[in-house]
This record gives sequence, C-alpha cells and structure tokens, in this order.
Amino acid sequence: MSTWANNAIIAKAKAMYGNFLKPDDYEKLIKLNTVPDIAIFLKKHPNYEAILKDVQENTVHRGHLESLIKKNTFDQITRLSKLIYSKDEAFYKLNIVKQENEIILAVLRTFISEETDEKSVLPYFFKEHTDIDMDKLIKTENFEDLLDAVANTMYYDILKPYETNNPDNIRYLDIEYKLEKHYYDEAFARIDQFYQGKLKKDIMSIFQTAIELKNITKIYRLKKFYHADPITIKNVLIREHSRISEKRIDEMIALKNPDDILKYLAKSEYAQYTNDQDYIYIEYYAGRIQYDLAKKFMYFAQEVPKVYEAFITLSEIEVDNITNIIEGIRYQISENEIKQMLIY
Repeated sequence: MSTWANNAIIAKAKAMYGNFLKPDDYEKLIKLNTVPDIAIFLKKHPNYEAILKDVQENTVHRGHLESLIKKNTFDQITRLSKLIYSKDEAFYKLNIVKQENEIILAVLRTFISEETDEKSVLPYFFKEHTDIDMDKLIKTENFEDLLDAVANTMYYDILKPYETNNPDNIRYLDIEYKLEKHYYDEAFARIDQFYQGKLKKDIMSIFQTAIELKNITKIYRLKKFYHADPITIKNVLIREHSRISEKRIDEMIALKNPDDILKYLAKSEYAQYTNDQDYIYIEYYAGRIQYDLAKKFMYFAQEVPKVYEAFITLSEIEVDNITNIIEGIRYQISENEIKQMLIY
C-alpha cells in the first residue's frame, strides 16, 4: 500500500472518530429520561443523524434503536476496510469473525434467560457479510435451531458438542471460551502471515492486551459472583497468546477477596494506563485501559492496521456507552451510577 493510500485511510479514520460523542454529549445524555429522548438527541448528532433520520422518536423500541446504533458502527468499520487494497486484506476481515461470535453468544443468552425479545437487537443487517443464516437465526428457539442456522459454517463443529435441549444445561462459559479461542487463533495466524518487525509486535500487543484484560475480568466475575473453583476458572481463560505468566494467573485466582484483583492490577504493568480514580466495575477498569491505548494509537500511529484496530475499539466503547445509558434509563438507574459505567 502506498504512503498516500496509508495517509488517506488514516485521515478518514480520524475524521470519522472526530464525529464521535464528546464528554459534553454524554453529560447531556445521562440527564435524559426516556428512550425517545435519547433518539431525539442522537438524531441531531453528526455521527447518528444519517442512520436515525427515518426513526419515529416517540414510537422507537429500545431494541431497534440499539440495533441501528450497532449498524452505524459496523457500516463505518466496513467503509473503512473497503478503502484498503493490500495483501493483508484478510486481517481487516477479523471483525467479521468477532461479530459472528457475539451474535452466537447473544442468541445463547436468549435461550438461558428466556427473554426472546432480546433477539430484536440482533444485527440482521449483518446478513450480507456472514455465512450464518440470519433468517433462521432470528427465529431460533432452541439449540437445535441454532445449529441449523450455522450448519454451513465452521461454528457448527464448535457448537455441536455442547448441544442440549435443556437451557439450564447450556455450557455458556465453555462455548464462549471456544469461540474466543477460535477468534484469537485466527487473529494471531493472520498477524503472523502479514506482518513483521515492530509493526507485528505492536499489533500482537493490541490483541494480547485484549486477551489479558478479558482473562482478568473473567477471574474477577467468576470468583465474585459464581464462587467458581480454580480449575473451572482456568479452563475458560485464553492462555495461548497471553503474556501473563501461569504464576501470576494462579496468584490472582488465589486471592480470597475478588476486589483485591483491582489492587493487584494497580501494581502491575497496567498501572501506567490508569489514574487515581476508584474503579467500581472491573469492566470499567479493563475498558478504560483499552480506551486509553486506542486513543494513543488513533492520535499517534502511522500504520493503517494500528489505526484501524484503534478505531474498532473506540467504536465499540461508544456503542457500549450508549447501550449502558439506554439500559440505565430502562431500569431507572441513577445518573451517577450510569456515569460510572461510561468510558470517555
């Protein structure tokens, strides 16, 4: 790829990022009282006015609004990736694998929770980008239906061993682990195929950081909310590509108080990416680190793969922020509690 093409793609990514929500926007959003209020606000924002122009604010359903916001983000990432014509094109298609994982897990959660209306937020617009049969997926009612929807994909072999007719017996954590492992194995294989030197090391570091923070979050949540034993915890951690040693993993798992994991992290290599804020949510801690790293790459990186991954991370965080605000309003959570979940 020429230097001119490189610069054009990076400039496009930065221009799109410039339209993202600002701190002042979030301050206004958390003071709103209804989903229609959020829709009205976002319709006037440059990042969402096009995708929401035909939305009827007073009748919009929460799930429909969330789906459109996700579609907007996916469309932006797709437009960016279509500007890239180079031998490493396969690297930029990793986001498809990630989206497929998230869709499958979302469907499994509807089986477990029996909240079938949650299917309304499934990204049907993704249909043209995947071999998963989205028409069938939207209508799934059980594990057998799910297998039918993924029958012509690699996901069939991943999911088949876990098939069950009883939602209570769905091994969600094991399936999540298998899907995540597949994604990261693909990521590192493509990085190894297309890159070398410092660029390869930097891109690997982006994915290694994501793995490590996911692992830390899993350790915390499994200890705090499920009182899981060490073997159960270790079996669902992605360890193949992590830089954290087995010894340090064991030390975190052995901590009697899960909240001490945050103190443990404050003394780790991740301390440089955090401030003195008292983090209440482990997800916030992990997300904040990824956010700060992504912003650094967005502002200073000169290589397309690094800027592209930074754009994806920052996009996902914005979607999570808006979703948290919508859910916060839905469940009548206080402004302060909603704010504590937002990363900006």
